[in-house]
Amino acid sequence: MRSKKLFKRMAGGLLSTVMTLSSFTAMTGCGTTATTPPAEEKTEPTEAEVPVVSEDTAPTETVQADTGLPMDPSVMKPWVNTNIIGMADMEDVPSYKDDFYFATNCDWLRESKLRPGYPLEAPYLDAMETVKTRCIDILNDESIGGDDADLIKNYYELSLDWEGRNEEGLTSIKPLVDAINSIETRDDLTEFLLSDLNYEYGFTFILPVGLGINSEDSNLYEVKIYKPSLLLGDGAEYTELTENGKRTREYVDGCSSYMLERLGMSEEEIQDTLTKAYDLDKKLAGQQKTLLEQYDPSYINESINMVTMKDLAEMSPDFPLVQYMEKYGWAESELIDVEWPESITGLNEIYTEENVDEFKASLLVANVSKYIDYLDEDAYRKEQELSRIYSGIDESKSDEELAYSETRSLFPDSFARIYIDRYLDAGMKADITKMCEDSIATYRQMLDTEEWLTEETREAAKYKLDNIKIHAVYPDKWEDYSIFHVTPKSEGGTYFQAVTDYYGALDKQSRSRINGKVDKEIWGIDILETNAFYSWSDNSINIIPGFFCDATYSEDMTTEQKYGAIGAVIGHEISHAFDTYGAQYDAEGNLNDWWTEDDRNAFDERAQKLINYYDNVVAFDDGTPYQGQIVQSEAIADMAGLKCMLLMSKEVDDFDYKAFFEANVHLWASIETVERAESSALTDPHPLAYLRGNVTVQQFDEFYDTYGIVQGDGMYLAPEDRIAVW
Repeated sequence: MRSKKLFKRMAGGLLSTVMTLSSFTAMTGCGTTATTPPAEEKTEPTEAEVPVVSEDTAPTETVQADTGLPMDPSVMKPWVNTNIIGMADMEDVPSYKDDFYFATNCDWLRESKLRPGYPLEAPYLDAMETVKTRCIDILNDESIGGDDADLIKNYYELSLDWEGRNEEGLTSIKPLVDAINSIETRDDLTEFLLSDLNYEYGFTFILPVGLGINSEDSNLYEVKIYKPSLLLGDGAEYTELTENGKRTREYVDGCSSYMLERLGMSEEEIQDTLTKAYDLDKKLAGQQKTLLEQYDPSYINESINMVTMKDLAEMSPDFPLVQYMEKYGWAESELIDVEWPESITGLNEIYTEENVDEFKASLLVANVSKYIDYLDEDAYRKEQELSRIYSGIDESKSDEELAYSETRSLFPDSFARIYIDRYLDAGMKADITKMCEDSIATYRQMLDTEEWLTEETREAAKYKLDNIKIHAVYPDKWEDYSIFHVTPKSEGGTYFQAVTDYYGALDKQSRSRINGKVDKEIWGIDILETNAFYSWSDNSINIIPGFFCDATYSEDMTTEQKYGAIGAVIGHEISHAFDTYGAQYDAEGNLNDWWTEDDRNAFDERAQKLINYYDNVVAFDDGTPYQGQIVQSEAIADMAGLKCMLLMSKEVDDFDYKAFFEANVHLWASIETVERAESSALTDPHPLAYLRGNVTVQQFDEFYDTYGIVQGDGMYLAPEDRIAVW
C-alpha cells in the first residue's frame, strides 16, 4: 500500500519499534521508525513507532551449559545484557554500584512475562494496554455514534469479517498478479508500471513518489522521490547476511512462497522467482547507502536534492519515471526532491530488456508479500506464523487486538476525538504544558553553562529553544477526515475494498496538496501512540496521552518521580532540537546551518566520543556488532534530558535523588526475545534499554554522590571519559 502518512521530519520518539524492523526514516519517536517485514499490525514500509510480545515465551537460543543462561555473559561488556529473556536469572545480582540498571530492576526483570503477541515487555506498555482497552470499548459501544464512530466501527467489522474475506479469497489480487505474469518485454513492463491497475493497487512504482515537506521552507509541500525499498531492508545484507538478515529473508521467502504456490506456481518456479527478485535487489542495493551510512548526520543534506522535470528526464530516459509523474499529477509540483539521485540513474541503467525477468520477479514477490495479511484467513494465519518465527514468540495477538491496531493506524484522529471526550481533561493538558515550559526555561540555563559554545551559536540555539512549539496531550485542530468512507458490511462492503478505498483517498488528498502550504496547527501524529516525539519540520515537542501510565506519568507521582519519568522524556524531546540531526534545522523547521564552523566541529568531536564509547559495547555472545553511529542521536537526547531535570531539581528543597534515578531507570526496564534484541542492535536508533539506563546516569555527579560510586565500581566512569554532548 502507499505510505499512509505525509512525510514529516520527526525525531526523538522515546521508544523503539515493536513488531517491525527499525530503519532510519523520516520519523522516529522516543522509539523509531520502521520498514520491512513482520508486522502483524499492518504498517507501511516508511513509518515508525514503539516496542512489544507472549506469555511464557522462551528464548530460542541454546542454553549455556555452564551457567543455565541463554547466552554466555562472560563476553558482554561493560554489563550483561539483562534485557534478553532469562539473562536476569544469574545467581549473583550485582550491586547498584556495579550495574545500576540490573540491581534496580532485578525483581521486575525476573518476574515479568511477555504479553501475547509481543516480543518485548516493558512498564510503559501498560499505557498501550490502557489505550487498547479503552479504544476496543469504544468500538464495541453501540451508544457511540457520529461520523468518527461509523468510520472506525465499519472498518473494524470488515477486518474481522472472516466469512466475507474467505469468500473473496485471493480473487482481489488476481488481476494484479495476472498483469505481472503477462509481462514479457520491457515495453510490457513499462505499460504495466504506468497502468491504472498498478496505481490502483498502490504499488510504489519501484521508486516511491509521495508528498513531503520542503527542507528550505517548512511551510511548503514538495514532491519527494525516495530510493527503492529492498526486500531485506538494509543494502548491507546483500553483501553479508546478519542473523537478523537471515530471519528477514526467511520471513520474506515464507510469505512469497506461500502466496505464489496458492497462485499456481510450482516449487521450481517459486525458487527461480525468488532468486531473480534478490538478484535485482542486489543491483538496487549497490546504488544506495547502507543503513549505517544513512545514520551519518551528513545524510540529511545528502538526501535532499532539488530537481526539475527536465533533470529527471535526463536522469531517467528509459525508466518511465517522468511519464509516471506526468500521468498522475506529481509533475505539477514546483518543488521536487530526490532522496538519492544515484538510485534513479542506477535504476535507469539496469532497466533493460535483459533484466525484465528480474523486474517481473521483484514485482511478484513485493506485491504478494505485501498483500498476504489483507486476504483470507489462511493467508492471514500463515503471515502470523512467519511473523512469530521472526520475532521469537509463540503466540500471536488476538484477532480483535490486531483489527483494532490496524483500524487505529489508519484513522487515529477518529479514535482520538472520541477518546478525549471520554477520558481526558484540561487539567492533564495544563500540567504537561507547565512541565514543558519549565523544562524549556531550564534548557536555557543549560546552554549558558556550555563553555565550548561561542556566544553567536548560543544565542541562535536560544532563539530556536524559545520558538519550540509545545504539543501537549491533544491538539485544537484536526485533519479533515471527510475524504474517507468505509462502505459497511450491511451495504455490501468488503475488507479489501475498504483497504484500497482508504489508500486511494489518502493518495488523492496528497496530490491535492501539491504546491500548497502546510497547516502547522495540525500535529499530524497519533496522540494515542505509546511514544513521544520531536518534530524537525515544525520545531515542536509532542507529549501525548498514549504514553501515560504509572511508570511514565500520573498526577499522583511525587515531584522526583515526575522528573525522573515524564520530565526526562520531555527533556529528551527538547534536546532532539540540538542533537546531531535536529541541530541542522532552525527555529522555523528549515534545514539551515546556524552554527559557527568552530562550534560545529566541537559538537562533532563530542558526538564522536559518544560513538566511540558505544562501538566498544558487547551486547551479545555471538559477536553481533554494536554501532554508536546508529544510536548517537537518541543517546545524546537521553543524557541531555536527564541533565535538564537535574538542573530543575536544584530548585526543589530536599530533593530525593534516589527516587529520581530509580524512577528514570525503571522507565527502561524491559525484557525481549533474542531475535528482537539483535534486530534492535542492528537497526534501532535507540540504545538497548539496559544501556539507556546505565550509560545515561554515569554522566552525572549527582548519581555518584547518591550511591557512593567510586573508581573501581562497575558504574564508575572517569570525568574525562564521560560522553554527554550537552
